[in-house]
Amino acid sequence: MKATNYTDTIASFPSFHNMIGKSKAIRKVFEIIKKVAFGDAAVFIFGESGVGKELVARSIHDFSERRNHSFVPINCGALPDSLFESELFGYEKGAFTGAFQSKPGLVELASGGTLFLDEICELSQTLQVKLLRMLEENKIRRIGGKAEIPVNVRIVTATNRDVESFLQNGKLREDLYFRINTIQLRVPPLRERRRDIPLLADFFLKQFETKYCRQINGIGAQALQILQDYEWPGNVRELRNVIERTYYLATPPTICHTDLPMNIAKYHIENNRQKWDKLTYKEAKEMVLEKFEKEYLRHHLKKHKWNISRTANICEIDRRTIHRLINKFNLRANHTNGKNTGE
Repeated sequence: MKATNYTDTIASFPSFHNMIGKSKAIRKVFEIIKKVAFGDAAVFIFGESGVGKELVARSIHDFSERRNHSFVPINCGALPDSLFESELFGYEKGAFTGAFQSKPGLVELASGGTLFLDEICELSQTLQVKLLRMLEENKIRRIGGKAEIPVNVRIVTATNRDVESFLQNGKLREDLYFRINTIQLRVPPLRERRRDIPLLADFFLKQFETKYCRQINGIGAQALQILQDYEWPGNVRELRNVIERTYYLATPPTICHTDLPMNIAKYHIENNRQKWDKLTYKEAKEMVLEKFEKEYLRHHLKKHKWNISRTANICEIDRRTIHRLINKFNLRANHTNGKNTGE
């Protein structure tokens, strides 16, 4: 099968099929999605809770030739075995009390498309055996039924668990693991892609502005720095929740550092104290000076619409120095898309 074609390169976009980011870590994920979308190889997605594993699975489906068929997500830890089996494989009329009519399972509904099994490690041993049989034979049998029904699905699975420990203690069958682990794809946690935090925060902020019609013009520099310093144990999901909460509590026109939740502000304070403990006077001075240079220059360049001559004149800085600092802090790429004026 061939993947969906798209005209522009991934590197030129801050987003990729509803996933936001331009960091090296997330662009690597985009590239892998692009490669594995065509074909039917099973994909096993690893990543902490909240990193966006289902978005990755949906992207694999939507860039494949299966995109015109169903993408069916299933949370393997959400239902007890008795209900999960009937949901997965369906049942015939009269198969059990309350089965007043036949019902196709989610595997049948996904036929021709993609079946996404989230939290695959939560499946019981019994269901793992039945799932493995379905994957090997490409057939299912509804509960209470006799006929074998052929199915054609691509399997994408995901987990936030330590797979090795689940294999060692027998909670995850090796034969099933080998069947679903043809291609591994790791989604990085947010702390490994801090460059993407401003993009994600702005994306979520615009979503809430559209949804709730309350004008917030952006996030202040200090607040943004605190967001970037935080470790984000809940990853992108936690960031979205924080932006939504802050959106309601902030006083327009912008979100400032005092609007952020207490736990994030406290972490920032403690983290800074630890930094000071590890730095010499000279190192600390250089760090503060560099931060000042970056924020001061970014403020004036933005204020003067990136007119280099005007900024140099107002700030009494040599044009050559401004160009050096722009390159040093990569301000052109982050804020102007390469369109400076007054050159």
